[in-house]
This record gives sequence, structure tokens and C-alpha cells, in this order.
Amino acid sequence: MHSVLARLLAASVLVAICSITATAWLAAQSTSTSIKQELGNALAGDAATYRTLVTFAVEHRDWNGVTLPPGNRRLILTTPDRKVISDTGTNLDPGQLPAVPSAVINPLELDLAQAQDAPADRIDPRIAGPFQLTEREKGSLKQDWELYTRRCIGPAALEELKTTSWGRPIVNVDRTQPAPATDDCLAAEKRLSTLTLGESAAFNDLKLRYQDCVRQRGLPFDSIKMNASWQPVGSNADCLATARRAQLQPYVAPAALLFVTDAAGRTTQATVVKFDVGRIVLVAAIVLVLTVGVSVVVALRMTRPLRTLTAAAERMQHGADAQVDIRSRSEIGQLARAFNDMAAHRARTDAQRKAMTSDISHELRNPLGTIRSWLEGARDGMVELDRTTLTALLDEALVLQHLVDDLQDLALADAGELRLHPSQVDLREMFDQLVAAHPSLVAEGGGVVTADPVRLRQILTNLVTNALRYTPSDGTVRLWTDGERITVSDTGSGISAEDLPHVFDRFWRADRSRTRDTGGSGLGLAIVHALVSAHNGTITVESTVGRGTTFTITLPAR
Repeated sequence: MHSVLARLLAASVLVAICSITATAWLAAQSTSTSIKQELGNALAGDAATYRTLVTFAVEHRDWNGVTLPPGNRRLILTTPDRKVISDTGTNLDPGQLPAVPSAVINPLELDLAQAQDAPADRIDPRIAGPFQLTEREKGSLKQDWELYTRRCIGPAALEELKTTSWGRPIVNVDRTQPAPATDDCLAAEKRLSTLTLGESAAFNDLKLRYQDCVRQRGLPFDSIKMNASWQPVGSNADCLATARRAQLQPYVAPAALLFVTDAAGRTTQATVVKFDVGRIVLVAAIVLVLTVGVSVVVALRMTRPLRTLTAAAERMQHGADAQVDIRSRSEIGQLARAFNDMAAHRARTDAQRKAMTSDISHELRNPLGTIRSWLEGARDGMVELDRTTLTALLDEALVLQHLVDDLQDLALADAGELRLHPSQVDLREMFDQLVAAHPSLVAEGGGVVTADPVRLRQILTNLVTNALRYTPSDGTVRLWTDGERITVSDTGSGISAEDLPHVFDRFWRADRSRTRDTGGSGLGLAIVHALVSAHNGTITVESTVGRGTTFTITLPAR
């Protein structure tokens, strides 16, 4: 019982722990998801604001005229020394600004968190700076591009016009197809591949700045060049980025700080949810205590009937009354009812075993006593062992032999070792043999059945002999068959209703006195029942006191 109780408690505690853990995890996941969604919305708004301000900085050389987009939060744009440039609110003390800005607006050093598509040098590619072409230069280069792409390199090279940030067309020339060597084509190709005076001055300035950076860092001499997309490239990316920032600085608005706050000037940041570990532990402990308490009550109610059954089993072991009083309709109640049935069956079996032992002793005592008395008399010279005496002794020995044979048949049937040799049996022929042995028997019908002929003869002989024994001389014993059933009926004394259920019990006889004149050993009908069952058949009995008894045998089809 302790093992069952311990297992129930362990299972309940495990379920409680799993439930608490799962609930806490789900709550944390839900809270985390909500926070991430809120943070995502905030970051999306911040990114849009950041892009708008960077675009303004790229297109202007100062912050005059900047307008902050309206929204649910307060936006404040200041210089690096925290002088307010623009504010969506009013009455803000610069000293109340948060220590850390939400973002730094600088197109020359883009924030990778806000501008994830920024180039490697973090310089906004839209900044043209000193490379910016005039409108006249743009128009002239566009005419050269149209001439070159449509008339010089053919329709296969037709493509959409792509330009640099300062307006120069980018031409992808297909070198596998030679261009016509006309003056117009050659002149157009030369202009498209040659820097204007303004571009050349800007590129030379950038080259000098780059070389100064390389020299200051003590690196080997290096220079830069333009690639096919008209972008300067060099072996030292840091120096190139430094040179470009220095060159482009006068052409963009200076760096500015962006603060995103609430109405009171507090920074709006995602709230960090901290779980109260102590409270969680306390709640978990309460849940565990309640779970253990309920489990103990339920376990005790469940194990009490089991303890009752255990005590009953121990009483059964010592031969005492083993019935239990459990009225539950649950599985334990079903177990208790099955236990009571088993105890009752065991009690009946014990009673039958004791009765059987007594019956066997009684059946053996009479013939053995007779044989012993005759033999002792012969030994003492008081009885002469003549033919009559020997016949009487032989009869008593035959009774013993018949009893032993009957007990052996029953033992084989109980052990499932009763061997049958089924074959086709002509019932008419067997009935005639029985009539010859018992002339008063009336036999009718016939047919063929599949059965062991020796055992079937034994079955019918026992039934006919038993019927003749209890039928008066003016009565009738009939044996007949309708092709499916074999019936033995008599007009004898009959069997009472209370005795009818016991006719197939071993050593049972209607005559309680057990005299040889009124009954045999009491094993005949028990053997009949065992042999019919061995054939997978059935035998039933109907009887009325004073009118007779009918036994009906049904054997399985062929």
C-alpha cells in the first residue's frame, strides 16, 4: 500500500510541477511576445523617423526648416551639445533630456540598427558632394548615353538609364560586340568614360585626402581609382571612408541627436519585465501543498479498500471467512466483487474437496472391509474359500476397480489429457447393442455421429444404467435420437428441484444413505458430463418428482 501511495503522490507532484512550469513558460512567452510586438512597432516608427531625418540631412547643409513627423511620442532633435533644433512638444528643459539619445542623425555615419541596408563605409550613397554635375552636364551626358546605346552598340544593349548619385550615366558596354568606329560613336564613348572638369577636381581632392591618411598611418604609398560604377576604390577602406567623410562633410547637415520621449520627457523604451521569483516560488509551494493534500486524501480513499482486500486475503490463507464489504461501483468495487466470488468459489471447492475425500473413503471402506473380513475368516479357518466366497471377493474387487477407473477418467478429464479417437458411429448399431445388454430398454431412431465409439458407449451405458436403477419394473426407459440430439428418459422416481443442480457433482446420489441397493458410487453422471464436454458437446437434464427424468446430449456437427 505504501508503494501505491508513494507512486500516487509522486505522480501528483510531478503533474503539479509540470503544470506550474508550463503555465509560467506560457505566461513568459505571451508577455515576451507582447513586448516584442510593442517594441517592433516602436522600432518601426523610429526607423521611419530616422530615414526621414537622414534624407533631410542629405539634401540640406543645415537643419533650418526641418520638421519632425507627429505621433504618439515626443520627438526632440538637438545638436551634439544638446541645443534644441526642433521639438514636437513645448517647455522642455534641455537638462531633462535622457543621458543617451535614441539615435544619431548623421548621413556620413549611418546607424546600422536603423539603416540595415547601409553600405560598408556607412556613408549614405545619395550624397553627391563636389562630384555633383550641372544640369547642362547632365543633359549632355544623357544625349551621349542615348547616342551610344541606341546607335553605336545596337538594340541588344538597350537598357534603363542608370546614373550615379551626382547624375553621371553608368554604361555597361558589351565588349564582345565591337562598336562602329564612327566619329560620333568614338566621341560619345570618350565623353562617357572621361570625368568632367568638376568631377576630376573632386576626384583629385579625394585622392589627396586618401594619400594623406595613408601617409599619416605609416602605410605604403597607395592611390585610388574609379571603378565601372564610378565609385572610388582603394586598398585601405578605412582611409577611403575617412577621406570621403572629410570631403562630403560641407555638403550635408551636421550630425544631430534624436530623442524619443513621452510627454514628460522620459525615454520611451521597452519595459523589461522582471518576474518576482519569490512570489512564483510561494505560489508554486501553495499549489504543491494543495496537490499533495488532495492526493493524500484520494490515495487513502483508494488504498483503504486495497488494505481491506489484503486483510481478507490473509484471512483466506488461514481458512477464515474472506468476504469483504465494499460497495463501491468503481474498478476497486469490481475487484472486491470478483474477490468475493473467488473466495466463495474457493470455499465451495474446499467443501467439495473435503466431501470428495470423505466420499472416496466411504466408497473404498465398504469393499475393502468386506474383502478383509472374508480373508481374516479364511485365515482363522472360520470361512472356507469355496467358489461362492471367491466370487463374492471378486465382486468386491471389481467394485474397487470400477471406482479407480472412474476416478482416473475424471482425473484425465480435469487435466485435459483425456484422449478421444473420433470416428463415424452408427447410432442404430450402438442402440441395438445396448438393448441386447438391457432388454427392458426401448431404443428408437438412428443415424451417424462423429464421436469416440468407446466413450460414447460409456456415456450411454452410464445414463441407461442409472435410469434403470431408479425406474420401477413396470416403468419405461427410452433411448432415442432425432439426428441432432440423443435422449435418455425414464418414468422413474425423478429428482427434486433442489437436487437437480447437483446431479453432475462427483459422489452425489439422490439416496443420502449410500446403499448399494439404491445407487452406485456417485461418479457415473460426473463422468458422463466430463466425456460429453471432452467431445465439445452439452448435456442437459429435466426431471419431475414421481414422473421421471430426461437427459439430452447434443454433439457438435460433423
